[in-house]
Amino acid sequence: MAIFPGSAIPSAVSAYDIDNSCRFNNDAYLTRTPGSASNQNTFTFSCWFKTIRDTSGSTSIIFGSVGDSDNRFYIGIPASSVINVYGQTGGGANQINLTTNAVYRDPSAWYHMVLAVDTTQVTSSDRLKLYVNGEQVTSFSTETYPAQDYDCKINTTTAMQVGAYGPDGIGNYMNGYMAEVYWVDGTALTPSSFGELKSTT
Repeated sequence: MAIFPGSAIPSAVSAYDIDNSCRFNNDAYLTRTPGSASNQNTFTFSCWFKTIRDTSGSTSIIFGSVGDSDNRFYIGIPASSVINVYGQTGGGANQINLTTNAVYRDPSAWYHMVLAVDTTQVTSSDRLKLYVNGEQVTSFSTETYPAQDYDCKINTTTAMQVGAYGPDGIGNYMNGYMAEVYWVDGTALTPSSFGELKSTT
């Protein structure tokens, strides 16, 4: 499912031009509440993003859903400019917590991110795969994977937000830009499903 219709955002191939992006700041976000719960253990999120340095110390949420403080799932960028994928169910210990060693703080750069989730996989590190600019990220300062067949607290009947976080989409606003935002229900995909690499550029 494209949150932004693909026809509304022209493809950025040769020169990496990103057209028709959305600007997110301290009161802008997108929200959608599914009419019924769908697949919670296999899905893909993809987007282009460009951050503006946040000096507030809070985590800027790219995408997520929260029922309450005990039940949540999100992709965020803390003030340290790393990428953090976090999930919790039922108030227990963090069932998902991936924090990259790499930082993404260049305010002039667009980054392409893909998070592919398939908790049915036998190998724990295959259950969540994070890609940035077409390369799989394998170096994490925190690396906690979910149990096999774990149901993430997303794709339920609770609102999902792009660019914010909270039961009503209020708080932890992203400060930056996003384009080509996709949520794919029921399939774990790779970056090749969303673009192509040009050897000359």
